[in-house]
Amino acid sequence: FNLESVYKAVVSTQSTGNYFIQTNLRMKELLLLLCISVCHSYMLYLDAQAEECFYEELLPNQKAGLSFEVAEGGFLDVDVTLRDPNGGVLYSANQETEGRFRFSASVGGNYVFCFSNAMSTVTPKVLKFKMIVIAPKEADSSDMSEEDKKIKSMIGDLRNQLREVKEEQDYMEIRDTAHSEINKNTNRRVVIWAFFEFALLLCMTLGQIYYIKRFFEVRRVI
Repeated sequence: FNLESVYKAVVSTQSTGNYFIQTNLRMKELLLLLCISVCHSYMLYLDAQAEECFYEELLPNQKAGLSFEVAEGGFLDVDVTLRDPNGGVLYSANQETEGRFRFSASVGGNYVFCFSNAMSTVTPKVLKFKMIVIAPKEADSSDMSEEDKKIKSMIGDLRNQLREVKEEQDYMEIRDTAHSEINKNTNRRVVIWAFFEFALLLCMTLGQIYYIKRFFEVRRVI
């Protein structure tokens, strides 16, 4: 996508002062299209042998995406299921640590996505998930000029690329959170193990000193 083409299209419409003002107003309206999507991000505490479900209402042919990653708990795995309003399974994964899934709604209605920790008997899980809903594309107005339609099309391309960048950024944020928790847990265990080794070596040293000292003790028989 070439931003220079957008600049040339805008400059070509600035021929007269009155038309320049009208074009600026239209440009402001078109720039509102950069509100690319509705994004919901949540942190979820999932208890052992529990299941949590969420609903998202979509229009026919509306695009959406789901990304998740387990940040803490056990082997960092959960079961994920996504169903359409008719009960059909669109996505299913068992004992997954992370994942992303994009789909287009075949029918309108409530789509259900569930996270299950049924495989764990005692360990709860903490996960972060994000549901991205892309707003439906608006129809072009009949009174729009060709230049406006061209600019709107370019902004639409830019919007799609920004959406992809934002999705990737959100996904990397989820991964960063999860791996930060893993690093913290690993460092804590290393520190605990280091103290345990120190205490063990200290006990062995004192024991050896006491054992060797007994060889040099002089026992007198009365």
